[in-house]
Amino acid sequence: MTINDQLALQRSQAGLRLIAQTTLYNSGNFARLRTFIAESYAPALLESMSAGARLLGFRQMRADHGRLRVQQVLAADPHHVVVLMADEKQGALSLHDLEVEADYPHRILSYHAAPLDL
Repeated sequence: MTINDQLALQRSQAGLRLIAQTTLYNSGNFARLRTFIAESYAPALLESMSAGARLLGFRQMRADHGRLRVQQVLAADPHHVVVLMADEKQGALSLHDLEVEADYPHRILSYHAAPLDL
């Protein structure tokens, strides 16, 4: 990740949420990640898939791919980021798209992670 990518994420509420979520994911602290999901995802998002179910997805992703590392910020504005990440185990690339509410506390409105097939 370049300094410009780091600054783009730090200047965006969505980027800050992605940094927090990825840091917890990479640490393997799944109890804290579950709490983060429960507190940081919008209620409508949690109704469609519970914090526990989302955590299972993150656990499976970690088992399959290991930790994630930002390769490049593709798009960033105050409430939406799209980031290219590489996994630890194979160096495979994936797109991570996160959007937050405009108003405080900037809960996550959507989060999608998808492998990038090259």
